[in-house]
Amino acid sequence: MKFKNFLTIFILIFVSSCSSGNENIVKTSSLIPYENSNFSLNIPSNWSILTWTSWVLPEPKNGEISLAVSSSELKYGFSNNLLILRQNLQKVITSRDFSILNNVWSTKEYLEYLKIEAKTITFADNDKSYLYIFEAKYNTNTPKLKFLQVWKVCSVKNGYLLTIAISTDIKDTSAYEEILKSFRCK
Repeated sequence: MKFKNFLTIFILIFVSSCSSGNENIVKTSSLIPYENSNFSLNIPSNWSILTWTSWVLPEPKNGEISLAVSSSELKYGFSNNLLILRQNLQKVITSRDFSILNNVWSTKEYLEYLKIEAKTITFADNDKSYLYIFEAKYNTNTPKLKFLQVWKVCSVKNGYLLTIAISTDIKDTSAYEEILKSFRCK
């Protein structure tokens, strides 16, 4: 009986470790170019661009949705995703300053916010900003997720918030950081 329990526990641990988020991990080699009239960046080739009719996203409090991309693979009812929001800027500001100011808002807006890392990021057009990696809940109905967030100023009038939400099981975020770094203003 003890052997049977041990064997069952071993099999459960093995099976769960084999599927601990690896199916949702992006590989840098699987990125493809995406562009519109305002910006370009590389997105995962196996993620789908969500059209207005397929968006299941809440209406943003500030700005408008410029791009929503999502993995088709679900884990715990969630798929890894990228969301880009555009905001009209009221004053001239750098990407770094825009990032710092908006991160203060994020710490108050998300639930159970836990900062993992903050570091400088250099975009494809050599502009620099701050990348914030944190775990939090978007609201009381969502699971705790890992977020990679950065803000980019593209002109005197446009600022972009780039957010990647992934499973907390994913420890190495470097491939997701490469997606954000590839962002370029037009």
